[in-house]
Amino acid sequence: MRLLICLLYILLFLSCSKPHHPNNEITKIELASSGGWNFGTAIGIDSSLNYKYYDGNSKKNFTGKISAKLWDSINARLEQIKFKNIPASDHKNIADATYFELIVYWKDSSRRITRVRDIKTDSVVDAFTWINDSYKNVKLHQVNYAIKFETTYQEPIFPPKPKINQVKFPPPIKQ
Repeated sequence: MRLLICLLYILLFLSCSKPHHPNNEITKIELASSGGWNFGTAIGIDSSLNYKYYDGNSKKNFTGKISAKLWDSINARLEQIKFKNIPASDHKNIADATYFELIVYWKDSSRRITRVRDIKTDSVVDAFTWINDSYKNVKLHQVNYAIKFETTYQEPIFPPKPKINQVKFPPPIKQ
């Protein structure tokens, strides 16, 4: 009986200790998206909890701070999809789809991963979508300076539409 009580005390003590703080290897991420009838967005988050956001629809830049809990969640989510080992691209080309580009920085290395969001669910695209929507939970304020991102997908993938008065047609071919 004493052994059982001692064991219960030890288990209680271990369960009350501070939770293990994850060892976040990632130092910075950048995620860009575009397509699917909207202009691109770009997000940059670093281990100092700085959050940068570019909204391509309004052409405005925002900055803010995130919580350590959100940073830990982002790290865990990227570790869960095995960002170091997954294929760099899904090699899909789908019209009217959302395209994602993620760059993960850690220690002295980085990795660029691209994906297309289509009808089938995918844990990688789900993680990208979750990070892409993270700006909704961050208190952001607009800044009047440009923010530099290493990503390129925040620029629209499709070419800009020409102005109607700039459209020219070639003359008919005589045979």
